[in-house]
Amino acid sequence: MAKSLKTDRIEARVEPSVRKLIVAAAQLEGRSVSEFLVASAKERAEAALYRQTVIRLTAEDQLRFAEAILDPPPLNDAMHEALALHEQLIDPS
Repeated sequence: MAKSLKTDRIEARVEPSVRKLIVAAAQLEGRSVSEFLVASAKERAEAALYRQTVIRLTAEDQLRFAEAILDPPPLNDAMHEALALHEQLIDPS
């Protein structure tokens, strides 16, 4: 099995107590410290991005959202003004 090419390096300074904690956890999982840190950081990064990109709605809110898309309310004056400004700035035909 071919190993993946590792070309980037990340360094971090940590307190000795944090280093000991990381080393102990890596050993418990049978990983090198580097493998442990990369896997942990990747997991946390994916979780952080997920929290910022996925909208969670209750069942009631899902219904209201779908209804608003399928049958949107009429535009108010502010929205008409925004659309007119958009046409002037973005699509001046």
